[in-house]
Amino acid sequence: MNNENNFETFLYYSNKKLSICVQQSDKDSKFYEKSIILDDDLNNLHLDKLDEFLHSNIFIIEKSLKRFIKNITLIIEHKEPLKIALSLKKKNYGNLLNGNSLSSLLKDARNQIKESYNDKSIIHMIIDRYLIDGERFSYLPKKIKCENVCIDLNFVCLSEDFIKKFEQSFSKYQIKIKQIISADYIKDYFKDDEIDIFFMCKKIIQGHNQNEVLLVPKKTENKGFFEKFFNFFS
Repeated sequence: MNNENNFETFLYYSNKKLSICVQQSDKDSKFYEKSIILDDDLNNLHLDKLDEFLHSNIFIIEKSLKRFIKNITLIIEHKEPLKIALSLKKKNYGNLLNGNSLSSLLKDARNQIKESYNDKSIIHMIIDRYLIDGERFSYLPKKIKCENVCIDLNFVCLSEDFIKKFEQSFSKYQIKIKQIISADYIKDYFKDDEIDIFFMCKKIIQGHNQNEVLLVPKKTENKGFFEKFFNFFS
């Protein structure tokens, strides 16, 4: 019998295409993949098509795996995601700058977004750049002391109502959404349309972007300092 923990299930949703893919967790090989074309340029939400698509594929996958799918990673390409930019500054008093010293600043940023957009859920929190004593950095430099630090952040959010519609569709099959990933963010980060969307998504989940503040626990070979925030942001 196949162990469900050895497989990851992804669903890609856009106004033009629906795709479902099952991959082995420790490999890039695909166990199952199916797609349908929706042919819609209006960005309508096709939950009826989604239900039909799930009905046509979930039972086939579960029969092949010989167990139920419990979780799924949802990749969204839609007009719905809201992008929010935010900059915050704090004094560091000449101390060493590291993940621990930035945690309060990141917490404040996250709380500001949640308070100002209380009907939204944050799906991505990305540090765009650091301004350390007036000098710009794209990544956090190692072993640097400073008086002041400013971080520019980008948030990607989805409305709670939008997410609930998908949760209701998956709940018919006793499946929970494990994580939601923005397809636009994936494509913008990798800047290569030829790379498989599921392969790129898996890289993002594994922490490939060291400037993304990971909002849920993720295992990665290339662990950045943000893994210190796993429990903090979960």
